[in-house]
Amino acid sequence: MTHSSFVAIIFVTTAYYLGAPGAAMAAEGKCTSIQAQCAVEMGGTCDPKTGHWCYGFYRGHQCGGTNIGGAYDACVSRKLAGR
Repeated sequence: MTHSSFVAIIFVTTAYYLGAPGAAMAAEGKCTSIQAQCAVEMGGTCDPKTGHWCYGFYRGHQCGGTNIGGAYDACVSRKLAGR
């Protein structure tokens, strides 16, 4: 099993147990980047067809989630360290 397959399985399993349908969506399509995964983990969104992700308030649009306490940066750092 490749590393990326293992990461995808862990991500989908975590999303299932946390009951976060947005996180499960991020594992599909083009929402596979670390940035997209972290945005969705924080309650943001990612379009699986385009790969465009967003969290918080962006360009006049509320995407969901926030970056309280630098949660986004912490998530990205954690995922990069786990590579």
